[in-house]
Amino acid sequence: MIGVFAKIFGAVMGFFYSFYKRRKTEDKIAFISRQSETPSTDFRYLINEIKTNYPQYKVTVLCKMIPSSFGGKIKYLGEMFRQMKAFATSKVVVLDGYCVLASMLRHKKDLKIIQIWHALGAFKKFGRSVLDKEGGKSSKTAKAFKMHKNYSLISASGDACVPFFSEAFGQPESRFIPIGIPRMDYLTDKEENARVRGNILLKYPQLDNGRKNILYAPTFRDTDEDRAALAAATKELINKANYSDFNLIVKHHVVDSNKEQIYTDSRMNMAEGENFTAMDFMCVADYVVTDYSSVIYEALLKDLPIYIYCFDSDKYIDERGFYIDFWTDLPALYSKNAKGICDFIASGMRANSEKEEKFKKAYVNKRFDSITAEYGKLIDELARGVYDGRYNYGVISDDVQPQEEQESAADDHNAQESPDDPAVNTETAVNEEETENEQD
Repeated sequence: MIGVFAKIFGAVMGFFYSFYKRRKTEDKIAFISRQSETPSTDFRYLINEIKTNYPQYKVTVLCKMIPSSFGGKIKYLGEMFRQMKAFATSKVVVLDGYCVLASMLRHKKDLKIIQIWHALGAFKKFGRSVLDKEGGKSSKTAKAFKMHKNYSLISASGDACVPFFSEAFGQPESRFIPIGIPRMDYLTDKEENARVRGNILLKYPQLDNGRKNILYAPTFRDTDEDRAALAAATKELINKANYSDFNLIVKHHVVDSNKEQIYTDSRMNMAEGENFTAMDFMCVADYVVTDYSSVIYEALLKDLPIYIYCFDSDKYIDERGFYIDFWTDLPALYSKNAKGICDFIASGMRANSEKEEKFKKAYVNKRFDSITAEYGKLIDELARGVYDGRYNYGVISDDVQPQEEQESAADDHNAQESPDDPAVNTETAVNEEETENEQD
């Protein structure tokens, strides 16, 4: 049945898309997401980079979540037509999650699609890794809707992520670019973090009371039973926290309530809102408590100690599955109860520093001072059809230099060469320089 529906859907959308493809391709970069109603941190950084340093390109931003109601899904068809126009008239389209039209439609040959997945690192299994399993799609659905097809390049935050992402996306490792994602710039930007910290303390001044701040950021749960267990575990942590020495920030997952709850003087003294992300709260946090969330990678980049509150690990791990060994690979301290977590924090214990650094380099390796700037170059080169593959997995290394430094080093080397040296063919050198200028 799903196969028949997919064929009809694909045929209808393909028919309309054939008319959109008659339109001229513009100097345009499109950003498409169904993860939220507003651009993510990754998108905001990239949009600003393109608008600031590559003003020759128009920028189109389409961020719209698929509503849960049947009527909402019907209305979403209008968004799909806007997406079709973007695919048909852009030179590069950037995604941060699965987009059915990106995978199902037959696009113009010169269109480049970059998938910048919305989570750091490789942790919980997803995509094609969990087909026909609890929490995953059926293999028939994935095949019918061509899940994760048509990507030109797929980002990864570190080399160790690539084999796992290759499995999840069903794409060859050579198609991945392990250069990180723009939010890694945000996480390590001291000025931006100071600004966000100021905004948080303006909203919640009680967090600046001289006590250390504990951030608890659990992942979402799918079933009513699991959500009830999470609520009980959260309440236990709230009750066990020592408010004489610590403040507690509970930030619920966006799929749950997305609310933040601030506890300072006691479990009864709570402020509540929906103003900041878990990543934002790391600007004021001294400790990060989570469970099975990619929040661990964000905390690593900020050099924050990590504690795993795994109250339902027996059930969750068996049902979901992980790419890494949950119990031995993570640079964190574990406890199945709130008292153990609070005791770890009170005693100042954290994971081994060498293990933290090794894990960070493997999964969230920040090779560049500005990852966003490298994406700007990449998008521009893809739009002009001159990208040379230097960021691709198997090509890039930790010794990579920004392009400007490479060119400067090459100039210095050439200046040292003697024009009288018979090994130097000056005519060839001139011709190569002209070719490079034409490509630029």
